[in-house]
Amino acid sequence: MKLYKHFDFSNEKSLDLSLWNIEVGKKWANNELQHYVDSDENLYFDNGLVINATLKNGIYESTRINTKNKFFFKYGRIDVIAKVPKGIGTWPAIWMLSEENKYGRWPNSGEIDIMEHVGRDIDNLFLCLHTESHNHRYDTQYSKEYYSKGISDDFQTYSIDWVEDSITYYVNNKLIVKYERGKDGFDSSHKGWPFNENFFLILNLAIGGKFGGEVNDSDFPQQFIIKDIKIFR
Repeated sequence: MKLYKHFDFSNEKSLDLSLWNIEVGKKWANNELQHYVDSDENLYFDNGLVINATLKNGIYESTRINTKNKFFFKYGRIDVIAKVPKGIGTWPAIWMLSEENKYGRWPNSGEIDIMEHVGRDIDNLFLCLHTESHNHRYDTQYSKEYYSKGISDDFQTYSIDWVEDSITYYVNNKLIVKYERGKDGFDSSHKGWPFNENFFLILNLAIGGKFGGEVNDSDFPQQFIIKDIKIFR
């Protein structure tokens, strides 16, 4: 495999808008509490891309960026070096959605969660896939929790190896789980495995909601820092 794309955030000073979109809005899924904003206070560079979640006048503000319509790919090894926050109620994620939604709106065209973390369960990582047949609305998603004491203390490397019929997850190059098309009772059709299309990247720090849970306001501000993304094909 050769390096296909490198986002070297540790050596950048501003977000490359030819590759990234900044999403904004007050209302989001999962009963999340944050407003996503386009602000230098909530997205900046300091030896990495810093997503800074703030609380001002009772309003949580954070950042969500994606590469939709600008950068997308199918298959490869993705390595992301990142540091998750510790605050109660934080919900950082590194994930991917289908570029063209060939099979319809979420979850039909698939979601690849490279890493999710919640501050209420600070030493746990959540490594999941969502599809039409297998998703969190029915508690049928491809799902693995990985416990690692002190995971939020420093930068870690979160990886997937995505090929036609499987997606394998690694943390710091340690194999954690491998999901295979049609195995272990999962649907082998596109309803269970829509991961043969182009996907784009998403980075965000959500607050609260159904998964983030109750929020400790005294913990803010909180930073989710992404230092590096490499994609090999």
